[in-house]
Parts: sequence; C-alpha cells; structure tokens
Amino acid sequence: MMLQKKLLILSLLLANISFSQNVEQSLLWKISGKGLKEPSYVFGTFHMMCKDQFQITQPMEDALTSSKKYYGELDMDDPNMPENMMKFAKLKDGKTIDNYMDPKEFAALDKKYQTVTGMSLMLLKQYKPFLGMSFLILKTVPCTATVQPETELMHLAQKKQIEVLGLETIEQQMNLLNNEPIDSQLAAMRKMVNNFDSSKQVMQALTKLYLKKDVDALYQFMKETGVNDNFESTMLIKRNKNWIPKMKKAMKESPSFFAVGAGHLGGKTGVLALLRKKGYKLEPIQY
Repeated sequence: MMLQKKLLILSLLLANISFSQNVEQSLLWKISGKGLKEPSYVFGTFHMMCKDQFQITQPMEDALTSSKKYYGELDMDDPNMPENMMKFAKLKDGKTIDNYMDPKEFAALDKKYQTVTGMSLMLLKQYKPFLGMSFLILKTVPCTATVQPETELMHLAQKKQIEVLGLETIEQQMNLLNNEPIDSQLAAMRKMVNNFDSSKQVMQALTKLYLKKDVDALYQFMKETGVNDNFESTMLIKRNKNWIPKMKKAMKESPSFFAVGAGHLGGKTGVLALLRKKGYKLEPIQY
C-alpha cells in the first residue's frame, strides 16, 4: 500500500457531530465491570478536521471531568515532545533527502510541493520524508480554521486540572513510522504531490465516515482501502495490544479517559473488542 494512504489512515490512528440517532454508532464508550469501582471512558479521535465539524458536547465533558487522568496516544503536554519528534525524524549520517534523488527530479518535486504547501522541501531536507508528508496531509483538510479533537480534549483536561499522560512514547511511535524505507517514503511523497486531488478525496471520505461515528465502518474502510498485513499488524494490532495492559492498570488505579485514533476502536482486534475479551463491559454513549 502506498505510504500516503497509510499516513492518511493515521489521521484516524496518530486521532464531531453526527445526525445519527443510533446509539450503537458512537466514538465515545463507557468502560465498566471487572471490579472497577468507577467507570472509565474511551473516545475515538481524528488527527485534523474543520473547526465546525467538532465540538466537546456535554456528555463528552461529563465523561472527561468524571475522570482523574487523561490519556492520549502520546503525552501531549510534554514540553519536550516537539523537540523529541524532530530528533527521531532526522536523517542519519548527515544525509539529506535530496541525496536520494536525481537533482532534476528533486527540483521538480520541490516545485510541486511548494505549490501545494507553500513551503520548500529544502526546509525539511534533513528530515525523513514522512515529516514532509505530514504537511501535505494538513493541506487535504478543506478549510483554514482547523481543530484537533485530541488537543481540544487535552486542553479541557488541563483546565480541569486532570493529569495528562500518554499510552506510548514519541520514540515508540516514531520508530514504527521509521520502518518504512526512505526511498519508499520519497516515492509516496511524489505520488501524493502528483495526485493531490485524489489525496483530498480520500481525506473527505475518511471525514464523512468519522462523522457517522461508526467505528466498525471506519475499520472496514481501512481494510478495503488496502491496508496490508504488515501495516495492520504493526500500526494497529500490535499497538492496540500494547495499550490494553496500560489501560487496565490505569483504570484500576482511578477512573481514566482515553483518547486514541478512531481507527483503533473497531474490528476483532480493536481496543473495544480487546477490552471486552478481558471482561470489561463497553457501552456506547450518545453525544
């Protein structure tokens, strides 16, 4: 599968108002049972969307404020996170991305990249191409006023003086992305730049599914889009399984609110199914 599709899907993984009244279609789930004195909650996020497509509703706020801890995939209020992210994204041995391409090819790519993003790849040449891809993904959102649901929830947690934590470290997450070879990342960047209208259409389709709040439909979309076995195993199943022990420990200690990419919730190996297998009761919350 092309890397740009993987990264677009990460918008649902690396985390809205629906008009559906079907409570089974929800991104907010109550976790209870198995000796928990108080319930915890898990919410499926989206990486970036238009501001008018997301708001923290009262049920969401009630779930968060009833919790003692807020967990994102990463510890979003860690002041060192941006610095660490750039450190792990940097190419090794003093190489730059233009070293991996013919000069004329790179110049052509840079010109098209600037047309889409408004910035030159030369500003990012010391870093692995997936960083440059992230700026392309931001441009697939069809609005200037954008919002990150997980960030909005984190800000509310901070306002309520709820401790903010992460289910994994930036090093763990970046190492997964780094599994993709540099030449493969560059090839994906070229394809995304050259077919940017298609990339925007994929993002629009993802957003529409997210707004329906149907976690199983989101997961099925990823399968139908062409997620290969290695990607599913590494970026979804492995991470889901790694999170469950941490979630169990957190919930046992105190009621917690977990905000993870919506693509992690659905399917037989999704977070919801894995928690059920551990004996917890999962109830959808209409919000």
